Amino acid sequence: AILRAQRQLDWQPVVVTSPKHEEFTNDVETIGGIEYHRTHWPPFSKLQAVPMVKQMAAVAALSKQIKRLAAELRVDVIHAHSPSLNGLAVAQAAKALKLPWVYELRYYEEDAAVDRGKTRHNSLRYRLAARMEQQALEQADGVTTISHALRDDLVRRGISPEKIVEIPNGVETEFFQPCEPDAELILKYELFQKTVIGFIGSFYFYEGLEFLIDAAVAIMTHRNDIVLLLVGDGEAIEMLQTRIPGQLCDRFIFTGNVPHDEVRRYYSVMDILAYPRKRSRLTELTTPLKPLEAMAMGKAIVGSDVAGIRELFDGGNVGYLVEPENAEVLAHRLLRLVESESERRAAGTRAREFVVQSRDWMRIVEKYFVVYGNAKNSIEQ
Repeated sequence: AILRAQRQLDWQPVVVTSPKHEEFTNDVETIGGIEYHRTHWPPFSKLQAVPMVKQMAAVAALSKQIKRLAAELRVDVIHAHSPSLNGLAVAQAAKALKLPWVYELRYYEEDAAVDRGKTRHNSLRYRLAARMEQQALEQADGVTTISHALRDDLVRRGISPEKIVEIPNGVETEFFQPCEPDAELILKYELFQKTVIGFIGSFYFYEGLEFLIDAAVAIMTHRNDIVLLLVGDGEAIEMLQTRIPGQLCDRFIFTGNVPHDEVRRYYSVMDILAYPRKRSRLTELTTPLKPLEAMAMGKAIVGSDVAGIRELFDGGNVGYLVEPENAEVLAHRLLRLVESESERRAAGTRAREFVVQSRDWMRIVEKYFVVYGNAKNSIEQ
């Protein structure tokens, strides 16, 4: 979405992906009018079975590819998207080419690994990932990040405030906009005359979807016209499915992953979207992207009162905030919305107006003018 918006501003973005991005068929692919240059793993050696050796091999291969392409295409600035391996690869290439570069930090990889059960806070892996992140941040000529909380945390880490520009998540409001419910999906999932509570996204443990399951079960004891529609997949799916009472299984619909250009159809049949994230360092610092799509579609939204969602919901002005990890409170709020179509419509209207005014990608992407300009000035001084 960022790249599409940049193209509309007559910029010429070219994308390079690292060896860790392995799903490609051709070395150069054009997607949506944008060139994607793929980077292969270097010839395999037994040492690459050692985690850090493999990571450094990825950095070296990506840096070599960036240097070749940046020189060939005569680029003006290099924009690295987190995680830190991309940043470290760009740091090497930019230094060799004497080019300015910007590092875009959207989350801390080490905190995501903790919340997904891959490591422990302050473990050796955690500290190493944090150190690599710090190196990328310190070497970049400019830094962007997506939330107030992440910006404040970067300052606490010693990154100069003058170096940081906050560029929040956005949404393509012309693509995601209110529409009639998709008749085919209503028929397929038997949603006629049902009130549909939904979630679209990845089923990570930190999303707290077990609390949504429990809240839906509680609501279904009061109403027999409620359906929970869960779109996506992920590591928590088996745990979620085991929480559903047998007699209610037909009212919980798991669709699996759907293509992104089909997502609007699924939003269209949902009445309420819920984002019951757990409270953690990750969810306090980062703002999710998916709720903005629901807001652009004019849907009523409910989310946990953690800093990332609170900021995205404009402090509760455009979405309903509830206590995290409390299925009873979540059920109470959802039930109130189920029982009031007028309240749902009013909430959806507020949400749509908010994203059109302040979170449309075309408005947001213009901020990169500032970031790229500052980076170029920094290297020229």
